[in-house]
Amino acid sequence: MSEQLSDYELAFNEIRHALQEHGESESFWEACDEVEERLIDQYPEDETAIIELVATWLVKLGVHSEGSLQGMV
Repeated sequence: MSEQLSDYELAFNEIRHALQEHGESESFWEACDEVEERLIDQYPEDETAIIELVATWLVKLGVHSEGSLQGMV
């Protein structure tokens, strides 16, 4: 597994853990922002894909429907 894929897997697990710990609270959204920003800092050439990936993870975790994610992530 490449380092980038490992970083993505770790990021997903961090977001999942934050959701379990905090629910859909301000702390959860701050954690999501931090994870997303860290990935973008590491892989700036993939910024758009990372934003879409995080949005997909949130849908997978049942946080929001895709339509309501626009402008949140």
